[in-house]
Amino acid sequence: MPSDLLSPPALPSTPRPRPDLLTPSYVVERRDEWGNVCQRGVLGSLDVRGPDSGHVLRHTQVDDRVVAAHMRTIRDRGGVRDPLLLAAPDLGGLTECVTDTATRTPDLRLATPDEGELRLWACDPRWSTLAPPLGPVLLADGHHRLEAARRLYRARPGPTTGRLPAMVVDHARHPLRLDATHRVVAGLDPRRAAATAERIARVRLRPRSAALQPPQRGSFLLTGQGLSWEISAVSPVLLARRLRWLPSEWAELDTAVCDHVLIPALCRDQGIEPDVGHSAGRPPPGRTGLVLPAPTWNQVWSAAGGHGMPAHSTTLGPGPLPDLLAYLG
Repeated sequence: MPSDLLSPPALPSTPRPRPDLLTPSYVVERRDEWGNVCQRGVLGSLDVRGPDSGHVLRHTQVDDRVVAAHMRTIRDRGGVRDPLLLAAPDLGGLTECVTDTATRTPDLRLATPDEGELRLWACDPRWSTLAPPLGPVLLADGHHRLEAARRLYRARPGPTTGRLPAMVVDHARHPLRLDATHRVVAGLDPRRAAATAERIARVRLRPRSAALQPPQRGSFLLTGQGLSWEISAVSPVLLARRLRWLPSEWAELDTAVCDHVLIPALCRDQGIEPDVGHSAGRPPPGRTGLVLPAPTWNQVWSAAGGHGMPAHSTTLGPGPLPDLLAYLG
């Protein structure tokens, strides 16, 4: 297990655990196709003021346009459809809630996309009546939803606007999977983009046999028209010029290099404005994309205690099943 996986070394002083941070409703256990436990945690309601007290650590910055869209969705639906995903380095008193509850027969079993199973148990009322204190947790997925809810709460405080559905998982015993979020660039010609990249970086056409190998840190894969080019060693002069107004820590983040240096240069050469989509998996066939290397846990923890990463920097999972809340009524 990587040494930087569990411990948040760059965080400031740790605040005391809060008993009102998460009110548990269900214990959740995910098993893989062989029946092995790969995730355990608690599904409940989270105080949206967690970031303000230092108990919800956000490692990714948000896009105000996306936040505004989520605010409209929350207002229209009266809430969110999917729970946030948070990783707890220490479940604290919730550990007893999980271990005791999971000894019973599950109240609900659901199939997962990877041919595994999700098991859910309704918590005994005593756990929700007097919730155990919970220390700081890392927000793995749902940065824009949480920020939208926080802004709505500040505009109209109330018991219903102050909490969001959330799943907090035991990151110490079952660490989340960490990967990059890749880019899909509409209208970009990949062959012309590869030629442009040769002027600002080292470019190598990958053989088809190596096309699916992930890039190493500091390099990217430009994909399109059935081909893959590895781009590395981006010009230090260009990096310094394009990144000088951003947090200094971002110079080490491949997402920042991709979003603020590489994509703008490739699009400008073709006379188009960057129209970028995001994908947890490889860019689909027929589209031009940039595959990024996975960040490290040290980068994630450092970002959570500092300026954060650019939006859409990570893909963390496995996350809650889609429409999970609908199954629970």
